[in-house]
Amino acid sequence: MPFTMDSIKSDVAEILGLSAAEIGDDDNLLVAGLDSVRMMTLSARWRETGVEASYPDLARKPTVRSWFELLGAGS
Repeated sequence: MPFTMDSIKSDVAEILGLSAAEIGDDDNLLVAGLDSVRMMTLSARWRETGVEASYPDLARKPTVRSWFELLGAGS
């Protein structure tokens, strides 16, 4: 599954109960309300698609742009 900035934003928005338009590419997602449990949920969801996205990797830089690069979509 190819990840796009929009698909990552959509997944984050869904888990936070927000619209994707409310999430900026460089927003700190922890400040936006993403907690460790929700981040682990995203990690598990993405791992099911065959992409390695560990919780520590996601927590290191919790922005849509960083996750886009981490998930291999930015290269």
